[in-house]
Amino acid sequence: MNNSQLRIAFLGNCIALGGAAKSMLLLIKSLSNQNYQLYLFVTIILSKEMEKEFEQYVEFVKIVKLPEIVSAQTLTPNKNKEQVIENRLDYSQVNSFAEELNHLKIDILHINNSVFSAIYYIVKNRTNVKIVTHIREWIDWDGIHQKQRFMIDSIKKYSDAIICISDNEANVFKEHPNLFIIPNPFEFQELEYAEKNLENTKLKFNLADSKFLVGMMGSFQKNKGALDFIKALAYLKKKRNDIENLKFIVLGGVIPSHPTIFMWVLRKIFRKSTFKYDVYKLLKKENLLKEVIFINKRSNVLEIVNIFDIAVRPSYSGDPWGRDIIEYMALSKPIVATGSSEFFIKNCETGFLVKPRDYSDLAEKIYWLYKNRKERLEMGQRAFDHIFNKTNMNVFKSNILSVYNNLDNSKKSNLN
Repeated sequence: MNNSQLRIAFLGNCIALGGAAKSMLLLIKSLSNQNYQLYLFVTIILSKEMEKEFEQYVEFVKIVKLPEIVSAQTLTPNKNKEQVIENRLDYSQVNSFAEELNHLKIDILHINNSVFSAIYYIVKNRTNVKIVTHIREWIDWDGIHQKQRFMIDSIKKYSDAIICISDNEANVFKEHPNLFIIPNPFEFQELEYAEKNLENTKLKFNLADSKFLVGMMGSFQKNKGALDFIKALAYLKKKRNDIENLKFIVLGGVIPSHPTIFMWVLRKIFRKSTFKYDVYKLLKKENLLKEVIFINKRSNVLEIVNIFDIAVRPSYSGDPWGRDIIEYMALSKPIVATGSSEFFIKNCETGFLVKPRDYSDLAEKIYWLYKNRKERLEMGQRAFDHIFNKTNMNVFKSNILSVYNNLDNSKKSNLN
């Protein structure tokens, strides 16, 4: 092993099919031809397929047990207001992790999200690693409570550099001296392998009779806005009678074709419901069971996104800057998204921004794009141009290398 090699350990909380793991994979892949020794630690592996992809670029993929503190848009507001009780955290696992970093002579620990705030103090005091924290989630989306303050303060105090995927995540770290805004990358080479004949893809998913497709993707959770997505379709069916063969696609969700009698009786007795059941009831009420197509999460999501005529992100959180936005724009799709941030979507130029939970405005923007084909295609092209300049792999790699080189030079200066 060449002693001049920079040794970088990546720490993530999950390898699964999804945007977060994909972004981390592209990060590691972008460094594969550098003079670096790369290692990956994760707390859980849910996809063997993704694990094999990571193994192509690192010395090993290893599961570690570490305490996690989560502030996520997928949690309820009450969950995000819970207190951090430090004496309940298992710090012995952090000590073992720090020892392994020392054994491997790691130079940089690149932490790939905000959930590991509890490990910073021990790692920083028991090792000589430089810590890069990659903030991929909106920590303060429901305000800054005791939990969020603990996370922000730990990350801010012990990180030698902080990378945020947009200016939205960066807001709470703006006083940090080494703060970088680096959008997640997109590997535009992948577009070369996309199916050029969209009718073949439609046929594959039994959508050959669909003239116009509006799609959304993401984890199938209430906060992602699937109910408003369906309400927008119901609105269009009632208010606009000049739309033909329109179908909505939910990529990443699946509901039963009908609830079992047993489950229905239980819900009736205990007056409880589930998100999937709420979706089913809405579809049935609006007579849309055949108009909304659910496609479960799969590895090649671009194949399906490519057949969308319009892409939608109806998130209740109003966060139009996720990985799905990048992929929509890379595929030249005009977007209707909730929120006000124009980090990616320039309102009325590369897409439309609407208020969260305003399904009627969401529907009207979809309708406008449906009726104005020329403007729709031009908007998609502008989206592509904008995202290419912001997220192509060469730009991303250059930005990441700049962060690492600054830390490496700083470390060498301190040693001298």
